[in-house]
Amino acid sequence: EYGDITSIYNCDTFNENTPPTNEPAYISSLGSAIYQAMSRGNKDAVWLMQGWLFYSDAAFWKESQMKALLHSVPIGKMMVLDLFADVKPIWQTSSQFYGVPYIWCMLHNFGGNIEMYGVLDSISSGPIDARTSYNSTMVGVGMCMEGIEHNPVVYELMSEMAFRSQKVEVEDWLKSYSYRRYGQSNVEIQKAWAILYHTIYNCTDGIADHNRDYIVEFPDISPSSFSSQYSKRRSISVVRKHPRFLGEVSASLPQPHLWYSTAEAVKSLELFLKAGDDLSESLTYRYDLVDLARQSLSKLANKVYLDAMDSYQMRDSSDLNFHTKKFLEVIMDIETLLASDDNFLLGPWLETAKSLATTEDERKQYEWNARTQVTMWYDDTKTEQSKLHDYANKFWSGLLKSYYHPRASKYFTRLSRSLQENRSFQLEEWRRDWISYSNEWQSGKELYPVKATGDALAISRSLFAKYFR
Repeated sequence: EYGDITSIYNCDTFNENTPPTNEPAYISSLGSAIYQAMSRGNKDAVWLMQGWLFYSDAAFWKESQMKALLHSVPIGKMMVLDLFADVKPIWQTSSQFYGVPYIWCMLHNFGGNIEMYGVLDSISSGPIDARTSYNSTMVGVGMCMEGIEHNPVVYELMSEMAFRSQKVEVEDWLKSYSYRRYGQSNVEIQKAWAILYHTIYNCTDGIADHNRDYIVEFPDISPSSFSSQYSKRRSISVVRKHPRFLGEVSASLPQPHLWYSTAEAVKSLELFLKAGDDLSESLTYRYDLVDLARQSLSKLANKVYLDAMDSYQMRDSSDLNFHTKKFLEVIMDIETLLASDDNFLLGPWLETAKSLATTEDERKQYEWNARTQVTMWYDDTKTEQSKLHDYANKFWSGLLKSYYHPRASKYFTRLSRSLQENRSFQLEEWRRDWISYSNEWQSGKELYPVKATGDALAISRSLFAKYFR
């Protein structure tokens, strides 16, 4: 892509792919063969390898296996990406990758999901700690997110860390950041960012964040399978494998990741709204306002969903209908909110994909690709969703109205009917109906707006008064 400018070659042999044996001699022979092939093509070759395997398959990659692979190449001829160092730094548990040079990386995002999330303290200190640690073999910093165009504060700070030699005092940095981002200093905004720093951007639970909010990753499960103690236990999170592992199966209700006080986040939203009269002309202010309001409403919707499930367990049809209506209403209100900012629209994603085509057949294929990636993925059957369904979910206007809302509506309609007819919920019937709809949507050609409509500040104020006052 860039011409013959480097002697660094990427090769990931065992990324989510376990070797057939844990015998160190075998692993070493594979690593040696790969490096020899590289060096025959370029005598100055340096092997660049992701270090994700040492985290994702830690049960296999013990010290002996790690050393066998890392030391199968002359020291200095391999660099490892400590891929998830912002949350699970491998350099700390492997004696600096046993002497092999590595790059401190921030992974941060999976699937390009839209969720306000980060660990600012880790970013502001992690690279410095690694570089100044005893016998450090760190040679650089990197970013390896699966998707970008979200959480600008995280990427702003991480970008700076390549040039900093001292740890950053985040609270002071955020005051400067908000001034630069919005073009003026504002007391309410500074207070709001102080709250966000200690809540949304202070995730310390070590969980790889993937947006599982019920709107965008609707549970594919029958409520009949919930424990009778469900309502008493529902605040307890369920430990699940990270979604990158295709073998993930769960018979229990999935729990969206929640690591902060939603009440505190709503306080920061209120402060953002108070600053609106001064900052409403700022595009970056409006983006952050919409994003924070979206997140607050989505977390509220999670609670409404659980209330609906409680109603079903209690066989309370009236209460179920009330919470169903509210859940669907929140989806459409978020749809209206997102439509007010160019950065939260489905249309540009689809139109950009189509614009790359050189033939009509390519145009159809590229649109189908774009639609499928952010929804069902592909390997579904008539009654089984793809294991990767909603992996790349997006909070985009157009997607909520035409995809997430119909999905939830179909589910709740059948749920209500099962109560009325006094029979169990027909999960397979819903799956058949829903998957058929999804396949039709993926092959659809309808157009979606590429320009925002509506006043983001006015809409946010209206929704705050409706749901949080």
